[in-house]
Amino acid sequence: MQNIVIFGTGAAGRAIYRALKDEFNIVAFIDNNPNKQGTKYCDIEIYSVQNVVNLKFDYVYLGGIWADEMEAQLLNLIDKSKIKVLDEKDISFSTPSRQVATDEIMRVLDGYFKEIKMDYFLCNSALISLLRGNSLSVVSDVDLYVMNYADLEYLARELPHFLGSEYKLNLRYVEGDAAVRTDGQIKRISITNNLSESIVIDIGLFDEYENFMVCDYDDGRFFYFPKEIFEGGFTRLEYMGFELNVLKHYNEYLEFMYGKNYLEIPKRFSSNDYLNLKTKDELEALIARQ
Repeated sequence: MQNIVIFGTGAAGRAIYRALKDEFNIVAFIDNNPNKQGTKYCDIEIYSVQNVVNLKFDYVYLGGIWADEMEAQLLNLIDKSKIKVLDEKDISFSTPSRQVATDEIMRVLDGYFKEIKMDYFLCNSALISLLRGNSLSVVSDVDLYVMNYADLEYLARELPHFLGSEYKLNLRYVEGDAAVRTDGQIKRISITNNLSESIVIDIGLFDEYENFMVCDYDDGRFFYFPKEIFEGGFTRLEYMGFELNVLKHYNEYLEFMYGKNYLEIPKRFSSNDYLNLKTKDELEALIARQ
């Protein structure tokens, strides 16, 4: 039986573990998060990525949206022949309990948004999963967006009382150079629960920026979309016996982000494959050319 190291203990790493644990001997995890190093996941030690050179293994397996960055980091430490990158079809974030919990929180959140009369929309990989006829739990996180910063502040203040102790809210804040918002303002709200394979609902915000709608990505770049995509308002799509809000022009939104074949499952997809990610300088240059 081959000895395997898995890169990452986040949603992708845990999904890889579930996919491989019955076929291979998982000897270790490696992770860039110093808070996880020296701890265990499923009784398996978690080491720093740099410590991989001291481990005895046949292959390091990795996957998920940061696969390109992870592979580049490993290539400075081990031979390329020792690295295995899993295809998208081989990684599922869903478990039975995660599916039930994800569907329930989405039903609850949609009802809450209707009750407080706040616009929101489902998008990105979660929307693609819905259009494919899959559960939202098959993706690592479900992305929802609101259209006003005041809405984001309201949700950060009121959602903990509404959801109760079963759920935890984590707030991420703008740090440094942002497209519109200032340092210290809320960037994103993440909702999780206490399951071992917890749900992750990310609530973000699109800002108007010249002729575009933009939102901050996690690596200092920005997603951008033409304003016209947002001007049609919202519609409702059926999901698991209830409905969720989406942009009326959701097809144009997804094509602008992923390309015309967004419903096809790619062999691999990383953060570098998005079609509409720009640095702030690139965004400014794009605006200047208009």
